[in-house]
Amino acid sequence: MAKYDPLTAFLQRQERDTVRMSFRRLEEIIAASLPPTARSDRTWWGNTLNRTRVQAHSWLSAGWKVDVIDLRRELATFIRDRS
Repeated sequence: MAKYDPLTAFLQRQERDTVRMSFRRLEEIIAASLPPTARSDRTWWGNTLNRTRVQAHSWLSAGWKVDVIDLRRELATFIRDRS
């Protein structure tokens, strides 16, 4: 199992169209720490599919995308991708 697979599974189970969670909650879901860049570099949260962005594959493959990132408060908001 890849590091972010539990996030994929979590998002696939959601019935609502918006999920807001703390970075700490996300770490609980994946049972691992986020890398330091997740807390300092907004581009880490980009909705970009490439081989170096394995984290983005987790939410994009579940049919979600990152909508809002609040680095100061360490909050991530995901929305269901309806496109």
